[in-house]
Amino acid sequence: MNDVVDAINTRIRSPYFGYAFLAFVALNWRGFFLLLVSTGSPAERLQLFDAETSAWSLFVLPLVVGALVAASTHWLKYLFLIVAKKPLELIQNSNLEAEHKKVIRQAELEQVRTDLAAKRERELIDRAKRDESIAEISDVSKKRELEEEINKIRFERDVKLSEKARELLLSAASEDQGIILTPKTFGDQSIQAGKKSFGNNSKRDYAAYEAALNELVASGYVQAVGHKGEIYELTHEGWQLAGAL
Repeated sequence: MNDVVDAINTRIRSPYFGYAFLAFVALNWRGFFLLLVSTGSPAERLQLFDAETSAWSLFVLPLVVGALVAASTHWLKYLFLIVAKKPLELIQNSNLEAEHKKVIRQAELEQVRTDLAAKRERELIDRAKRDESIAEISDVSKKRELEEEINKIRFERDVKLSEKARELLLSAASEDQGIILTPKTFGDQSIQAGKKSFGNNSKRDYAAYEAALNELVASGYVQAVGHKGEIYELTHEGWQLAGAL
């Protein structure tokens, strides 16, 4: 019995019978609707059902439509594949080109990093050679003076600060307090560092020095005091950098 039930289920689930069932419902839905909702006697309801259906709509046409649809399904899939073949190729080619460009760009960036590392290594080797040359100088005072000058040059080159940031830092370090003020009064904006005032020529000039102050804060050479954001003071690193500059 189970084998019979499984065989029936397999038949019903096949594409052909599925298409035939859909055609059966589509062709006879009015008859089933009247059969279910009409309020007359069973004979009257069957008469309404027979008026809306026929042997063709109940048996012949569903089987024919199911056979035609099942037979044409693979041809329709084949036609869709032919139509979609060209755009799919274009999409795949576009993806491959994008991936190719990405790989090339990654290789270029990797080469740049390699070149920078090699340049840094050569600089370290050159520094070591220069240090060996300085160590061979017998005059202690000249040797110390030369070392200080070389260290200053190296420090200035290694520290990446804009010109305006250096101005603010050196001006603030000219006073013992090392304070930078940014008083914000109506119609008057300026940055006070030491005895000098910066950024009071125009709003553009003020914005440039404000960006320089933010640069010092981000680099750790200046820190804010209080919560209003109007008072800043030099940090230990800031004092050291100002002394080196």
